[in-house]
Amino acid sequence: MESMLNYYSIVIHPQDSIIELFKTYKGILFNKIGSFGSRNSIAHITILEFAATDEELKFVIEKLIKITQKETCFDALFDTVMCSSSSKAIFVLPDKAGNEHFKKLLKNIRQKIRGKKNTSNAHLTIGRRLSPKQLENSNELITNVNFHFHCNQIALRKFNDTTEQYDIIRIFPLLEKSNYNLEQQASFDFDI
Repeated sequence: MESMLNYYSIVIHPQDSIIELFKTYKGILFNKIGSFGSRNSIAHITILEFAATDEELKFVIEKLIKITQKETCFDALFDTVMCSSSSKAIFVLPDKAGNEHFKKLLKNIRQKIRGKKNTSNAHLTIGRRLSPKQLENSNELITNVNFHFHCNQIALRKFNDTTEQYDIIRIFPLLEKSNYNLEQQASFDFDI
C-alpha cells in the first residue's frame, strides 16, 4: 500500500517575543484593513516547502539533524518595513549584515533538501495576498521597526487541512559552538 503524501515546510522559528510582536503587528493591520492572508500565521522565515510520505520524511529529518549540528546561532537586526505591490505583502527585512547570515543558512538547507525552493531572502511577513486598496491603506501603518532576532532553531511544520496553517512538529536547534545558553537548545519532539 502506497503511503499518503503530506505537505511540510521548513522554517527559521523565532523566539517567543518576536512571535508576540508579530501578533501585535497583524492585529494593527487587521484593525485597519480587515481580513488578509497570513492573519493567523505564526511569525517565521520560510526556507522551503515539500511533499513527502512518512518514509521520505524520516530522511528529511535525518538531514535536518545533520545540518543543524553544524550550523551556528547568530543575531540579526530587523529594521526595515516593506510594503510591496509586486508581492502584495507587508514584511520586515533584516539589516545588511543579518541578511548575509540568513542567506548562508537558507542556501545551505535549500541545497541539501529537495522541495519547492523559496528563492526569497529572509523576511518576516506581517500580511500577504493584500489587495491594492489594502496595501494603500496599510502603507506607513507600522513604522519604526527595530528588533533583534536570535537565530537558533529551525522548525519542521506539517500542513493542517482543518486550520489551513502549518503546525510545528519538530524543532531543530542550531548546535555548532556559540555563546548561546546550551540549556535553551534542547530539541523538542512533537508527534508526527
